[in-house]
Amino acid sequence: MAQRICFLGRGGSGKSTVAQNLGHALALKGYRVLLVGNDISLSSTLLLRGEADISPALEDYREHYEIDLADYVLPTASGVYCLELGSIDPGVGCLARGISLIDEMLDTQGVSNRLQLDFILYDISGETPCTGYILPIREGLMQRCVIVTNGSFASVTTANSLLQAILRASGADSFPVQLIVNNAPCVETKEELASYARRATIEILAYLDYCRELEYSSLAGKTVFDTAPHSACAERLRAIADDLLLSTIPTRLTPFPRRELISWLRRWQRRELDRRLALADQEGWNG
Repeated sequence: MAQRICFLGRGGSGKSTVAQNLGHALALKGYRVLLVGNDISLSSTLLLRGEADISPALEDYREHYEIDLADYVLPTASGVYCLELGSIDPGVGCLARGISLIDEMLDTQGVSNRLQLDFILYDISGETPCTGYILPIREGLMQRCVIVTNGSFASVTTANSLLQAILRASGADSFPVQLIVNNAPCVETKEELASYARRATIEILAYLDYCRELEYSSLAGKTVFDTAPHSACAERLRAIADDLLLSTIPTRLTPFPRRELISWLRRWQRRELDRRLALADQEGWNG
């Protein structure tokens, strides 16, 4: 049975870029991977499929109430299969609930078996952990969650909210959740995030530092394995994919309560301000 991993995180954290590159890395290792996106812009699979069009499955399902899901799974040159769910009319329904429906169809229509999938990666858009986004966890569809943060205060707040929702939805004290720190700006920020991870009792799967190759490949609409396969960035992503292959032990999640989170963030902000002022003094800033 395919292992199901959902990628969560605040918009702008690089979640989709990370998920697509890791999917490509797994495919290059010989694994059969399906990436499912539910972003309105159909951008969750853009780096893998390039200029190829993709039909959003849920938009047709809502119109006809019956589809052959295999018609919406797009094979790509990367070796990763892609599936986009599409959008809903503004103010109508819940886009996230479609993930559970599509996951059920993957099994009942035999798509997973026919493709012999090893991994199904879900790039779940949305920053508010509403019932729809957490439903796949509550129903036991996901074996693991990876939260992507870029080290900003807002992305940490989102990560903490997601942990609270996962804890409530999983129905247990423990669930496999890992953190990928994408492009944290400095060592001090990484230390703060390590402190948060210890407090929340989640594992940091990887620190993915800024690399020019990843940025340029994304702007070109490709993964780094297409544009710079021998770069240090590509090697780092291969190593993170290797870590995804390892089994992870569920941990007892302990996210911050709201008041404690606010206090912690304020202390972090004061330390960051002191650091920047000290750096400015060293550079001779007298403003």
